[in-house]
Amino acid sequence: MSNVLEIVTYKLKPGTKAGVFIRAAETMERDFAQKQNGFVKRLSGKSEVDDWVDVITWKDMDSALQASAAAMKSPICAPMFGMLDETSIRMHHFTLL
Repeated sequence: MSNVLEIVTYKLKPGTKAGVFIRAAETMERDFAQKQNGFVKRLSGKSEVDDWVDVITWKDMDSALQASAAAMKSPICAPMFGMLDETSIRMHHFTLL
């Protein structure tokens, strides 16, 4: 099986402080993402125009999709997700060649 990249781009809701968001994202990674089957690593970044990106590597597509479904129900993820502008979220999965 090939590793999978999950690439999520988004903007924060107006008025959200970057530091508060980053702490919520770190909590989500430590207490949720790293505990999911097939998690490999997560990188995140911010552009000069306040676009954000998360790049998560998973062992396989099943792991990525199962973690994504579980994240939507997780109270650990809710604080971070609550700061996202839902209309801006774009998620893609890519199988590494």
